[in-house]
Amino acid sequence: MSNIGKIIRVNALPPIGERETNVIYQVAEPGGATYTDYAIDVNGDLKTHAVVEGSIPVELSDKHVSISNPDLIAEGIASQADYNANTRERLTLKLDIPSVDGNAQDYPKIIGLNDNGEVAKLPAGDLGKNVANSSLTTVAGAGLTLGANWTLNTFGLYYSITGLSDVSNDSTFNTFLSQNASGRVGKTNGKQPFLSLPTTLSTAEKTAWKTAMNGGWTTATMSVASISPPIVDRANKPTWITLKGANLNLPPTSFKIELCTESSTDLNPVVVAEIPASQVQLYDNGIDLSFWFNFSTIAEGKYKIRLWNGVAYYLTGANTMLQIVNSIVPSIPPLTWTYAEYTPGSNTMIGGNSSVTYNSNPANKAYQGNDLTTVSAGKSSELFGEDDNFYLRIGINITNVQSGADNNTPFVIGLCNNADAVALSDLSVIKGRGSINYRGGGISIFPDLSSQGVTFWGIYTGEMQIIRNNGLFTISVTMNNTTRIYTKSAPVIALSLFAMIGNSPSATSASFNILEQYKF
Repeated sequence: MSNIGKIIRVNALPPIGERETNVIYQVAEPGGATYTDYAIDVNGDLKTHAVVEGSIPVELSDKHVSISNPDLIAEGIASQADYNANTRERLTLKLDIPSVDGNAQDYPKIIGLNDNGEVAKLPAGDLGKNVANSSLTTVAGAGLTLGANWTLNTFGLYYSITGLSDVSNDSTFNTFLSQNASGRVGKTNGKQPFLSLPTTLSTAEKTAWKTAMNGGWTTATMSVASISPPIVDRANKPTWITLKGANLNLPPTSFKIELCTESSTDLNPVVVAEIPASQVQLYDNGIDLSFWFNFSTIAEGKYKIRLWNGVAYYLTGANTMLQIVNSIVPSIPPLTWTYAEYTPGSNTMIGGNSSVTYNSNPANKAYQGNDLTTVSAGKSSELFGEDDNFYLRIGINITNVQSGADNNTPFVIGLCNNADAVALSDLSVIKGRGSINYRGGGISIFPDLSSQGVTFWGIYTGEMQIIRNNGLFTISVTMNNTTRIYTKSAPVIALSLFAMIGNSPSATSASFNILEQYKF
């Protein structure tokens, strides 16, 4: 039996695969007693349902299509015509897809959206102004090209660039960023910052920088106050030479010691010989520098010594030269002595050709603590003529010191004017001055009037060197490998050996011995 024309009432139109064909479905309106007719053809497709106005069929139009969606009905959209009109109104508010390029001047607005989905027009010129409060990642081809001068003002806040690769060993990275006083940044090869560095650093910072650049060894200005001995012979043997001065702690990996002619200058040095590094003894105290050399092949004459500390050269001057002679004959003349004592005839001091000794005697003056009275003095006959340049080395030895009350017994060993008569007063023109400590034990020695001396507890021996060279005295005192140096002008007078000592709290002995003496 054919289904054509069959009418089927349902609450909802079945899906395409479940519909009967050649029938009319009457779909009930939700909540009402009316139905909408839907004709289904032989293929199961939906055909336009019949529409009539009264009893007259008419062509289907938008107004005949009813709207059943409650949300649309609530907005006043009850038919397809109402829906179409509302859609057109909304479409007029939509943006066209851009088809041309523009700029912020010609197109000054952009669209902004808030959290509620509402939109507003925003100034296009503000786009990117808050890039600094964003976490950004670049993409290939991205960058920034300035079209005008541009300033970044940190207002004193930290400005950091982190995560850069280390190019310390890449020779192609040889340009620095630099800034002028107004804050403008540019690139430089480093010349101007480097040239301004000396005026930027303090004296202490300059010294520290030079020292660090020299491997931690000082680069302060070197000086040589004395050469000991100042005269050597041409014997075929090694001879040790000791320089004393300041900043002589040469770096062990970069130094030179050279023998130069007397006429050499800083600008025109004439090097006669270079001392092999293996023959040099370096010290880190900055005062001492020693080397040995066989002078048998060096011609007689006076020679300057040139030092290189890895940064600068230093050439000794006219008063600090080394004299080389065929042979040296020590010439200590027979010496006679005169004495002065607190109690004459106490025989506390005895002098010889190369020494003078002291032995305390309470008969001269009773032992007493804190008594600095000079109790004994001795003066030799002439040791050096008024025109003599000389080198003199004297050993100092304090013995038989017994503990007693606090006392710093003074003593002096040096040279005085040969024309002066001996007395219980300091006649010296150049001296080593010392004191003996009886409670802690030990002695102090100072070079002439210098405030810098050497002091060691429990040590009672030391040395003193005096050089007179062309009107200049250089004196050094040494104890326990520590040296202090002092220089002063030397009078043109004949000189005698002179010694004096003060009272002590207990028995005391002292000896002062000539160890070396040369004229040159």
